[in-house]
Amino acid sequence: MEKIVLGVDDSAAARSALAWVVDRCIQRAAEVDVVHVVGPAEAHTTPQQDPLANARRVLRAAVPEQSATYHRAQGGVAQTLAEVSAHADLLVIGVDPEHPVRAALGGWLPVRVIARTGPPVCIVPAGWAPRPGAVTVGLEDDVSSAEALTFAAREAEATSGRLRIVHAWRLPEPSVDGAAALLVEPQRILEEHRELLDAAVRSVHRRFPALHIEEDLVRADPASALLQQAPRSAMIVVGTHREGVLSGAYVGSVDRDLLWRAGCPIAVVPSASFPAKGA
Repeated sequence: MEKIVLGVDDSAAARSALAWVVDRCIQRAAEVDVVHVVGPAEAHTTPQQDPLANARRVLRAAVPEQSATYHRAQGGVAQTLAEVSAHADLLVIGVDPEHPVRAALGGWLPVRVIARTGPPVCIVPAGWAPRPGAVTVGLEDDVSSAEALTFAAREAEATSGRLRIVHAWRLPEPSVDGAAALLVEPQRILEEHRELLDAAVRSVHRRFPALHIEEDLVRADPASALLQQAPRSAMIVVGTHREGVLSGAYVGSVDRDLLWRAGCPIAVVPSASFPAKGA
């Protein structure tokens, strides 16, 4: 049975994350741990709108038999959620696409959570509502996408039965050494990326033969390639190097573009080759 940790507060984004978890629990069996993280100054106060009480009401009304626990935890939000979700299968939090500046001033909380957390993190935008579509996954050209492909295939298998694998490619920047420039042949580069995508499709098809798999090879930056598919996606899945806000092709785009513009949940799946911060 899947173990889900849901981080809540009194924001619209958290209520959307709760709605996403409720919808997931209706579709499949899960254990849910609802956590409200408070700082030291808030530890002995009760908020006017108790997010734990609200989560309990919503879950009981929608899924009366749902197994769930509810508790407050004290500490920094990112680190505390990482600790609480250490043995979970999925951590779910919300994000408000209408306020990226506020998010930046708050220290890019989703990105800090991604860098520290062991299990996959699903980030649900405020205003989320269920919609049909494939599960779209971004394929990197290194090992960081391996776990993301598997996660996305399982999600597609449990939902729409449709998986879309997107691989973005660009020509490398010419390097100049004195008067000589290293020139590359675009067709050869394209063929190499095509081979990479084809290999990924074959690998997923062998393990998940019932899936309908679409593939998309795009000459673009990764975020743009994924955003092109966002309107037709129920979820977007990416891998991560855990290198923070500005490093890595996909993780560097997660905070800048995908979280604020995709309009659908983003699942960020860590690679076993890149340990969490502080691990």
